[in-house]
Amino acid sequence: MPAECYTNAKFKNERLCQMKDKLYNNALGFIVSYKQFYEPLLFNELNKRCPGVRLIDRGKGTAVFAVDDYDRIVNEMNAEKFIFLQHIHPYMNSKEIAGDSDDMSIFIGMLETIVQSVSKDSTFTCQCRINSEKTMAYSNTGLTAVLSSWLEERAYKVFPQNADIAVSLTVYENCAYMGVSYLKDNVSDWTGGVLFYSGASDIICRAGFKIEEAFKVFGIQAKEGMNALDLGAAPGGWSHFLSERGVYVDAVDPADMSDAVVRNHRVSHYKMTAQQFAAAQPNKLYDLIVDDMKMDTNESIDVLCRMSRYLKKDGAALLTLKLPKKDVMKRINIAKKILGNYFVTVNVRQLYYNRSEVSVYANGL
Repeated sequence: MPAECYTNAKFKNERLCQMKDKLYNNALGFIVSYKQFYEPLLFNELNKRCPGVRLIDRGKGTAVFAVDDYDRIVNEMNAEKFIFLQHIHPYMNSKEIAGDSDDMSIFIGMLETIVQSVSKDSTFTCQCRINSEKTMAYSNTGLTAVLSSWLEERAYKVFPQNADIAVSLTVYENCAYMGVSYLKDNVSDWTGGVLFYSGASDIICRAGFKIEEAFKVFGIQAKEGMNALDLGAAPGGWSHFLSERGVYVDAVDPADMSDAVVRNHRVSHYKMTAQQFAAAQPNKLYDLIVDDMKMDTNESIDVLCRMSRYLKKDGAALLTLKLPKKDVMKRINIAKKILGNYFVTVNVRQLYYNRSEVSVYANGL
């Protein structure tokens, strides 16, 4: 890299760090979202990796923590993502609320205070989430509209689909928390990590949502002309997703595939097991192997390790691990260790569309 470019890059990084420090200096704590069943596992992750955080409130699938240094939390997440964390945002302000229309003036007052630390050159999105069993006088959509309008009236640039900065408001029964953060530091771009994909008429099965989310979360690229191996493919949700993006798919499953998938010229269905396919196609190489088979975690890992020899040198694998009811972290750690013998990087995350399972993305043979 030329010296001038290096200097410019270093300056930009230092400037970004200074901006982040300024932004998070006033953070009092943070709010996390997760699958309710795996709350103990997320709390264990937080306590182990971020000692000193203090639980102060919780709702269904969310919890509020106090912390003295939020930037430390962000750095820890950037070093390695938390497995069971689906969304996070800091809060710089908290207020008691009643759940009636008078709360709106409280929310506007909170917003007016926290945006003072952010340049108007930034682009904003407002993300509001009510986490209360009590009926409120307002809705998530209504809150988002009010906050967005307030910002726009004061010449802030609001771009919900393409923003740098997130203004986050989480409302509990008696208290509201508001913060501002870089959207990329929130783990998920979606409010509370909750995704709502449209019910497209051509969707094959719910698994199609799962692979779409995994591609976004892990930054997986599907390029025209790539070759993929889909293990346990039936009824064809993952094969359909890949083929729609120009990928040629060998779909392996003894069960029947959806007619819509079978008719697709980019999909070849091999009505056999993975072991039978390996014996029949010993020399074929793939850019990507995907596996959503319903089997024990140890069996899934064993199948992927054996099939990894059919990956190209720069190939990658996306695997769903079905979790047992007990010894969850033990199983995950074993999976990471074993896959680490075959791949350079192994990332494990529980996604919104995962149920009693996690998604594993491994690449670099």
